[in-house]
Formats: sequence, C-alpha cells, structure tokens
Amino acid sequence: MGASRYKRMQTIDALLDGYGSLSVAKLLEPLAPDFHHQTLPESLGMPVRDRDAFGKHAAGIFDIFDEFKLVPRTIIDDPVTGVVAIDAEMLGTLKGGKGEWKNECVMMVKLTEDGLHVLEVREFVDSAKAMEMARTHAPDDFGCKASGSSDTSNTEDESLFDWGYMDSDLWIHLGAVVVILVGIRRILL
Repeated sequence: MGASRYKRMQTIDALLDGYGSLSVAKLLEPLAPDFHHQTLPESLGMPVRDRDAFGKHAAGIFDIFDEFKLVPRTIIDDPVTGVVAIDAEMLGTLKGGKGEWKNECVMMVKLTEDGLHVLEVREFVDSAKAMEMARTHAPDDFGCKASGSSDTSNTEDESLFDWGYMDSDLWIHLGAVVVILVGIRRILL
C-alpha cells in the first residue's frame, strides 16, 4: 500500500464526518466510484449496495435523525492490505421527539491504493438494534428483513475484499478476532 498513514486517516475522518453531517453529498465524497457497502451479519438480509444505492439508503436513514455521529473507540490501520477496522458508537437524536439512538458497529473499510477513497465497507451492527430500526424508525426501503422490503436496485457482489463468500459463522469468528486484537492492542499501549 503506497499511501501514507496521514492520507489514509484523512480519508477515514472524511468518511466518519460524512456520517455525522447527515448530508448524503458529504458522505459520498470520499467514496470511490466502484464503492460497495454491506451491513452484516447476513442474517439481517440487507443487500450489498453500490455507491448510488448506498446514497439512497443513507438519505432515508439521515431523514429520521436531527443529529447523528459515529464516534470511533478504536481504529486499527493495516497499510499493507489497505484495510482499516473501526470499532465505533453510533449516537443520534431521532426526529419528532422519539428520543436518543445508541448503537455500535465494527466497520471493515477497504481503501484505494493511494488511500484517497473508500472502496468497500463491511459494517457489522447490533442485530437487535438493526431490527428495531427497521420496525420502528426506518423508511420502508430500509432493506432489512424486518422492514418487509426487498431492495432490488443493489448489486449482488458476494466477494467484497476478494475474500470470497463467507457465511455468518465465519463473520462472527472474524468479529471475535477483531475484538481480541483491539483488546491486545489496548493492553500493550
């Protein structure tokens, strides 16, 4: 990976700031034209989204919040593979006096070789909170099994990061490895 850590972290900051801006245009700025996003675990039934579909999805989600921020707790950067793992809290205020929203996620972010754009995001979310969002707050086209919709405008790429197809059990193990690595890193620092 030829990009400096500074460039990569600027791109990650732009991605995180895009979520907090509640602006689809700002969220899409750091994304590569061939960007893909997937919300996991797969049991949620959410489709892989290309850049345009992700923008439409984000618009629907942004529309239910007065305020939102993605607050990283830990960021692990692997410059060799161009993958950045982010353990973060999602904090927001729902519109219409519907209260506060708190969730957490782990994002596996693949950057372009120059580190200036985001190619792919695999976002592991709290399944219970995702189902709650789909049932009570999200727009009809949220894309989760609980929302009763089937968003067919999305891509069907099952091999993000060229890792090939990975079932839910393998993703759970990968998530556990990330948590263990974060714990080890905290102990050593």
